[in-house]
Amino acid sequence: MTLTLTRVEAGVRDRDALTAFLTGNIFPFHVRERLTVAQVTADIDAGRWGDDRTEAFWIDDHERGHIGLLRLDDLGDPTAVVDLRLAERWRGRDVGAGVLTLAVEHTFRTHAGVVRVEGHTREDNIAMRRTFEKSGWVREGWFRDGWPVMGGAPLASVAYAVLRRDWASGETTLVPRDPGVGALSPRTRDAETLITEAWAAEERLLDPAVRADADELRRLLADDFTEIGRSGRRWTRDDIIVALAAETTSARPPTIEERESRLLGPETVLLTYLLRADDRVSRRSSVWQGDPRPRCVFHQGTAVHD
Repeated sequence: MTLTLTRVEAGVRDRDALTAFLTGNIFPFHVRERLTVAQVTADIDAGRWGDDRTEAFWIDDHERGHIGLLRLDDLGDPTAVVDLRLAERWRGRDVGAGVLTLAVEHTFRTHAGVVRVEGHTREDNIAMRRTFEKSGWVREGWFRDGWPVMGGAPLASVAYAVLRRDWASGETTLVPRDPGVGALSPRTRDAETLITEAWAAEERLLDPAVRADADELRRLLADDFTEIGRSGRRWTRDDIIVALAAETTSARPPTIEERESRLLGPETVLLTYLLRADDRVSRRSSVWQGDPRPRCVFHQGTAVHD
């Protein structure tokens, strides 16, 4: 899929198309999930889809046309804010990361006064949080009860950002320690606890009682979990839950040796180890996401032969 950004002319050319898109899709992780024609009209007239501080773009695929909308707000300030909305049929297809890359490139190349681009999402919007992290954005804030929810209790608002200097250098500046009190920032503290919690969750997956408990496995394995087994077979979460339920309990508990861990992102950790189970030895790797509790998104096992 080849993505491009096309400026939205909300006041004239694209008014009807913009209204149709915004009222024809549901946006469950936005404050206003369902927009009416009256609301969209009011937003357009107020400049929320284009003025001297706001730019809006169609997200276009060269074959499929408009598949979403990107809005950049506060372009007159040092911090610009990004708002991403994909059409319902294009969600979950790994489109968001490419759009965020285009958004950052456009903002820093065309707005010299912007030094950082910021984005916000709800704590339960796991797909968007993973998209931010995959795109190299750093989690900077966790604002408790900061996101209003219609008809429900407020949720935390999670903030991510990219710095111009990081974009220019290709490096990532992490959230620092607080020099005043010596405490760790939330991001650093999460990184440390994530590794410990991931190892604890990995060990639970080796517990026969857990392996026989489908509900517990669903709590530990992400919805899009994938495993590449010792034979090379690819397993989904549902596949592995069924297989583990039929597994014969080993006489001896497996042992983990040669533990190593590596952070792949602000809330993503890779665990690798040597597993001994009865007379079988294998090298294992697992990728865990803290969202906010650890859930395994990928596992692979490779047999070790003498």
